Amino acid sequence: MKMKDEHRDMLFDLLAKSVLVCILIFALFPIYWMVITSFRTWSDVTQTDPSLLPTSFYYQNYLDMWDRFPLIDYFVNSLVISLTTTALALFIGSLAAYAFSRYDFPGKQLFGGAILGTQMIPGVLILLPMYLLFVWVQTNVGIPLRNTYHGMIFVYTTFTVPFAIWMLRGFFDTIPAALEDAARIDGCTRFQALIRIVFPLAAPGIAATGMFVFIAAFNEVLFASILASSDVTPFAIGITRFEARSQTFWGQMMAASTVATIPLLALFILFQRPIVEGLTSGSVKQ
Repeated sequence: MKMKDEHRDMLFDLLAKSVLVCILIFALFPIYWMVITSFRTWSDVTQTDPSLLPTSFYYQNYLDMWDRFPLIDYFVNSLVISLTTTALALFIGSLAAYAFSRYDFPGKQLFGGAILGTQMIPGVLILLPMYLLFVWVQTNVGIPLRNTYHGMIFVYTTFTVPFAIWMLRGFFDTIPAALEDAARIDGCTRFQALIRIVFPLAAPGIAATGMFVFIAAFNEVLFASILASSDVTPFAIGITRFEARSQTFWGQMMAASTVATIPLLALFILFQRPIVEGLTSGSVKQ
């Protein structure tokens, strides 16, 4: 009987690892194809039966891409918009999530459901009303929002704050309120207990939420294609300009995407530990 259990466990372990490997290949193959394509010529990319393995390395794509468009400006624009959006979303979301976790107020459940419901609305349905709102504000108030940093930050913060609230609320719920009570007995105010006790314990959850918010703002295309251009063109829109009317410069586009992926990958590796802790064990520290 014991031998059968061991064989069953080994078979289950082998099956689980096989499924994990298949999922990993499925997730990493687009990245692999992006890197391989960045080293191919236009004729190699457009052939009917491209090879999965590289046959040659065409490094010129990494040199030509800088001359065609101001990619550094696009990347800086995306960083400014994404980092500011992340900071605002975490600031507002943390305070709101703490209020949801610690206080009872009229309409709490209804408001919480409304926050979750905003994530179920397709962005394309909000695009036209948001565009008309930008036009109305510029016409009647005199504040330009289209093609500005603050306009895009406003849009992305509006979309990411509900997500941040809902995600951070779960982390704050797992932090015992007794820790705050003990801090208040020692002389801390509620705000000091929040800063010195709750936020440090919730740091993994805040890091994980911040990474999701940053990636969502950095990769957004729909609203940026309509509301951002000229001097504030983000990178996600800038690389589409490699698609000319006569042909698409796939090699240079993939080279630019590969270069832009490196800083994001380094950022993820740098904050890997708090992100993994936030996604697995939450924010409880005994």
